[in-house]
Amino acid sequence: AVDDGFVVFKGSKIASDVTASMSESLIKLRDKLLSKNIISTDNIFVSDYTFTSPSLAAAIIMGRNANGRTEWKTKNKKTLAEVETENL
Repeated sequence: AVDDGFVVFKGSKIASDVTASMSESLIKLRDKLLSKNIISTDNIFVSDYTFTSPSLAAAIIMGRNANGRTEWKTKNKKTLAEVETENL
């Protein structure tokens, strides 16, 4: 996380497909990132990209609606929510 959002690093891979239940606005954003070559045709981020929230980043990566506070985990398996709570 950064002050102005949540960064997904260059080289991160996204799911190749999206679920039928993924919201239309998320599908449009994903398509926009692909068309602008922010995400390559082989589903990899070409450069670091800052999303406005961890949930938005998780949804684009996973190809489905997602709660970033519970989906993102550290190497020690702590969720973003747990890390945020510890740092209060």
